[in-house]
Amino acid sequence: MKNTSVTPAALNNSATAAVTMLVTPEMAKELLKRNTHNRNLRERAVADYARDMAAGKWLMNGEAIKFAADGTLLDGQHRLHAVVAAGVPVMMLVVTGLDASTQETMDAGRRRNAADAFSLRGEVNATVLASTLKRVWMWEQGDFKFAQNRIPTVAECAALLVERPEIRRSVEIAVRIHGLFRYIPHSSLGTSHHLLSRINGPEAVWFFARLGDGAELPAGHPVLALRQRVMSERADRRTIPDYRYMAYIIRAWNACRDGRDLGRIQQAPDAPMPMPK
Repeated sequence: MKNTSVTPAALNNSATAAVTMLVTPEMAKELLKRNTHNRNLRERAVADYARDMAAGKWLMNGEAIKFAADGTLLDGQHRLHAVVAAGVPVMMLVVTGLDASTQETMDAGRRRNAADAFSLRGEVNATVLASTLKRVWMWEQGDFKFAQNRIPTVAECAALLVERPEIRRSVEIAVRIHGLFRYIPHSSLGTSHHLLSRINGPEAVWFFARLGDGAELPAGHPVLALRQRVMSERADRRTIPDYRYMAYIIRAWNACRDGRDLGRIQQAPDAPMPMPK
């Protein structure tokens, strides 16, 4: 295959062909005029792809922009829209001359997520690592309640890990603490450990050790209040959103930092997320 361009005339081709080409935003707009028979556009997917493209993190992985023999776009509308949104040219594989019926079999497999990617890289605790990176990234974007209006791509999670390799240590500790105290999800433990360790590492070591074992905690101690709160809610079989676990942990942390007793931890659904100090 050669690096070339596909003209509108070449899209109407009964013989299957494949070429690599640099797709510019202007070219993407022209190709999208052939998008007359496709699934509904997912704006978030376009935004995710566009961020990777604009950051230079988009890699050509063999997935093609596909056209039917009559020139109809069969697959690739999200990537083409992302090129337009990012405003940068992107190298892509383009396949033409396909039977229109093949569209029914496209994208039938499960898309690889960040956990899959980190597992392929040989990362330990890949699933917990991926979920922790996702929540740290969202927190840094100001999404303190993890509403998921904007979630990181695999490339953005990988970039965050390069920037903050210490997150691996937070994940290791999260797995260890969860083994001792199974009432808080791995991702909440990993995310909070990373955030609190950046504020005060030695105090975070003690805080999470006591969260795990509950040793020598007097009545009124914030960590004891934290343990009792999550155990009580789990005993009642309540569904606790991730952000509430984070709020409970931060409230206990802040009370420890202030030297305050804490008899009970509360977080109303409409209350803002407390910020760690």
